[in-house]
Amino acid sequence: MQYHKNTNLVMIVVAALLSTVLLNIGSMNLTLAQNNDTNLKDTHDFTGFHSNIEQIKGHVEMAAFNKFFNDQLMTLGHTLHPIEEVLTLVTIPLASSDSELNNTYYSNLFQLSTLASQNSTLDEFENHSQSSFDLSDKVIATVVPADILSSTEHNVSVIKDLLTVSGAEYAEGVSNGTIMMELEYQDGSAFIDRAYSIFNDTQNISNDTYIITQTLSDFANLTDSVNNLKDPSVIDQIITKINNELPQDNNSNTKAVYSSEDYISNIRGLLNEVETALQNNDKVKATELATTAYLDNFEFIEAHIGKELSDRGEDLLREKLRDQINGNATIDEIKQNIADINMVLDKSTTVLGSPSQ
Repeated sequence: MQYHKNTNLVMIVVAALLSTVLLNIGSMNLTLAQNNDTNLKDTHDFTGFHSNIEQIKGHVEMAAFNKFFNDQLMTLGHTLHPIEEVLTLVTIPLASSDSELNNTYYSNLFQLSTLASQNSTLDEFENHSQSSFDLSDKVIATVVPADILSSTEHNVSVIKDLLTVSGAEYAEGVSNGTIMMELEYQDGSAFIDRAYSIFNDTQNISNDTYIITQTLSDFANLTDSVNNLKDPSVIDQIITKINNELPQDNNSNTKAVYSSEDYISNIRGLLNEVETALQNNDKVKATELATTAYLDNFEFIEAHIGKELSDRGEDLLREKLRDQINGNATIDEIKQNIADINMVLDKSTTVLGSPSQ
């Protein structure tokens, strides 16, 4: 992900965007609710859903942190990221469970972004941040069944997912001991904090005191290494160590660990599904699939394929494709963009297969 620091332009565009979107939230979410009639408990990835909401909570916390230090640009960035990306992935299951809460949650997060783009007071922003945080917890409890939410297996799988995402964000943000992209660096730190919070709140993760003590020590080492801008490979090693120390299970809600080649294969498959969804005139599903292709897959290879391919793929997949789906692009125009994305993936495969990688 990239965040372009043209402050005045960002503020003007955001103000207009938020005003427009807020007027359409009700009708948009009604459509989303109408497009999902599946049995949620049988089909939904509760690990992914819970992890995505925890990421929103991490963004909210970082927004409040930056507001305290009067960094309006970073505050705005952390309020926009959930809206630009994560909300698309949580809307369908939330609308299916509680459409009124879905509307409330959307409105609340958009209002937080509005406060970030305006000269709100610290108290105003912190109060609204707390309401966003509390609503996020309510959303989790509404969608994830209580028996799953209280299980050690589920919480461990969410911890592992958050740590994996944090490693990818950190790798985007830091290079050679220098912060290259502040927003991504803060994302990595925030998601580690959320993983640790769940670990600390989960009872009976292990009956082995040594494992608990070692994992706590590794979390402290991870936080210290992030604060000291250690190489992303060091961060990945610590994350892998923690994930291996946590209980292993065959829970179907636990996300698999993928290689770069797996992520590329996933993206290609999701792009095929995007075409199918559009042919069925289901823009909501197409948008969700496109978002998953970027957020849950392409992001994990960006740090390994070089800036040129990363930027090109992000532009085509994160920006252009979703704009096309929600705009007036023809199916042929979208297919051409998908073909261009696949060319980026072809080149990425070559880069990943080179001896230097």
